[in-house]
Amino acid sequence: MIARIHIWAGLLTLANLVLYGVVGIAALFDGRGAAEKVVWEQAFERGAGESDRGTAERVVQVLGLSLATPVHDFAIGHDTARRLVLDFYHANGRHRVTVLGGRIRVERTRASLWKYLSTLHVTTAAFHSGDRRMQAWAWWNEFAMWCLLVMTASGAWIWLSRRGAKGGWRRAHRYTAGAVVALLVIYGVSAVHMAHRTWWKWGVWMDRVHRTRGVSFAPVLGVGLLVLAVSGVMLWWSVRRERRVGAVLLAAGCTVAIGLAVWMRMG
Repeated sequence: MIARIHIWAGLLTLANLVLYGVVGIAALFDGRGAAEKVVWEQAFERGAGESDRGTAERVVQVLGLSLATPVHDFAIGHDTARRLVLDFYHANGRHRVTVLGGRIRVERTRASLWKYLSTLHVTTAAFHSGDRRMQAWAWWNEFAMWCLLVMTASGAWIWLSRRGAKGGWRRAHRYTAGAVVALLVIYGVSAVHMAHRTWWKWGVWMDRVHRTRGVSFAPVLGVGLLVLAVSGVMLWWSVRRERRVGAVLLAAGCTVAIGLAVWMRMG
């Protein structure tokens, strides 16, 4: 039964595991290249006596920035000329809006695909969004995060109980898991801690390891996760009795994860 849980959890959250792997590898190139700004102005009338927050919420509606909701206090400010300036950060990038007389000036910076995926991979149930798609993703990614920990634990049990198992894909899966198991634990535990900081205070050093960009352990784990994903799928497919249930779980998980990710990227 433990082996089945391991397989089912992996297939159901395969898209998220691939996402973690890709984002880990992309950490090597984090921060390279400046995003291009697009600037425009459009008509916008501020209501008489309307509060800054009321204006901010209307601007969000006008620009269709549901991913930037709810509007936080830190997004509302003023420039040196005392004009209302709204700074909306969201998964797809940033919209900096200056409210002028009868119009608004918008500076849009589109997040790169890698930056977008990086934002998705850190979004868990602790995040509360006014956008139903992002909130659904937050819950789903939280589930995938816990599944990764379950697979790490169940994988260790399988390794101890099936040491004599043979086969090319099985060896690739086993040796890769053995090589990155310490990183799986560090990144998995730190992911839970960063998502739920009030649960415990120890192990903060793991958070620093997790956040390190450039040359770090993240690309190593990223490659390991992709190898585990590919070899895991091949091992599942080799067991005929697991194909039907596994196919349903794989299709369901990929539909949810990829569907939400593409839908939100479209705006």
